[in-house]
Amino acid sequence: MRTKRTEAKLLGYTLFYDRTGKLVTERTSTDISKLKKYFTKEEFNTLTVVLREATTKLDTIHNEIEDHLNARLLTNL
Repeated sequence: MRTKRTEAKLLGYTLFYDRTGKLVTERTSTDISKLKKYFTKEEFNTLTVVLREATTKLDTIHNEIEDHLNARLLTNL
């Protein structure tokens, strides 16, 4: 029997580190345009803005992590 979900993951950011020393970042997001019919206009607009801003911030974090890793690699030559 399936239960009806009351929440959904709209945005996620994960750091993976494997045994070989490889660090990988992953950002996942949901296309909320398909969910528009379930929200009021105000809710949909709020979610759109929040997802846009959060995505921008996560991209900044990703770039900073990448810059630090690249700097570490260059100093280890």
